[in-house]
Amino acid sequence: MSVLACGLAASAAELLELPTRGGVTQRIFLVSASASPYWVVVLFAGGDGNVSASGSGPTRMQDNFVVRTASYWTDHGDAYAIFDAPSDNAGGMQDVFRLSADASKDVEAAVSELRKRYPGAKVALIGTSRGSITVGNVLKRHPELVDAFVLTSPVTLANRGQAGMSGLSWKGNKARVLVLSNENDRCLVSPAGAAKQVAEENGFAFISVSSSMGGGDRMSNCQGQSPHGFLGIETKVLDSIAGWLNNAP
Repeated sequence: MSVLACGLAASAAELLELPTRGGVTQRIFLVSASASPYWVVVLFAGGDGNVSASGSGPTRMQDNFVVRTASYWTDHGDAYAIFDAPSDNAGGMQDVFRLSADASKDVEAAVSELRKRYPGAKVALIGTSRGSITVGNVLKRHPELVDAFVLTSPVTLANRGQAGMSGLSWKGNKARVLVLSNENDRCLVSPAGAAKQVAEENGFAFISVSSSMGGGDRMSNCQGQSPHGFLGIETKVLDSIAGWLNNAP
């Protein structure tokens, strides 16, 4: 494992390159508010997931919901790790890879490293849009891996050769899972009604939020600067996630 360090005003930041599958490395950009955070949240961006992380943070996809709001977690005393595309998919991940055993192994390697660094912390996986596919895949294969799973604006429908989470089911899964959706999400592959159905069918917690309808073309409706990315209600959404995380039954 190699580490590139970067000093921030109130937090310690590192770019980690973790060995995972036979010659493959996985980058995560890790920032912690302290040496003993209560939560470490692993953040999975949407789109192709290629954030091109550097020693000072992601250089791509900075408008993505989980990327642009990552500092929320350190502001509240926790730690966050932004997950990048692995070295064998450096150009970006398609759904077929996000749904694979290899993708799950990469997440497992990251979580293992985070558990070593913060043995007293709880770990949550938080995905948005297509990032939720990776989280859903790990939830299916290894529900015991972390303490909580969060799917925001999940891509529940297949479209144009991309499966999304349309083929996944988690019935009987005992993991702690939250699904969160904007009722005004206009992205064709992540309708709020389908997200609610996923939660109901699998016994997951569900939170619905509402923001401006916005309006744009087919492409912009699936981007971070839209209701799909919780534009304008970021703090409300993050407070809801944090509240759920910290109120375990």
